[in-house]
Amino acid sequence: MTNASRKFMLSLLAVLPLAAFAQAATPPKPAPKPAPRPKVYTPVAPPSQQWQNQANQQQLINRQNQNAVQEQLRQNNLNQQRNSATNPALRSQLDNADQSQQQQYRARQDNAARQYQDKQATQPASATSRP
Repeated sequence: MTNASRKFMLSLLAVLPLAAFAQAATPPKPAPKPAPRPKVYTPVAPPSQQWQNQANQQQLINRQNQNAVQEQLRQNNLNQQRNSATNPALRSQLDNADQSQQQQYRARQDNAARQYQDKQATQPASATSRP
């Protein structure tokens, strides 16, 4: 090996670690941007469907209020009859009638709620997607 080649090899040995150190000292690349969040679309009923839902709900409330008023009137009438009745057999008949009327009232209220739920279930699911 000649002197020139030795100097060349020594210079390479001296320069290579410096080059490797220089590469390591460079700032690291910035972290990649996080993946964008997926957009969530929730179904929103069209305005006509919303209006129909509100109308159906209002019908249910009106029907139940009407049933409640009828029940109050019936109770008041029955209380007056019971208070004026002197015969124990008549009072017993009034009590039995009261129980059956209460059952009918509860059945009317349940029926109104069931009809409302059926309307909600059978209406077309024409909800559109909006962002």
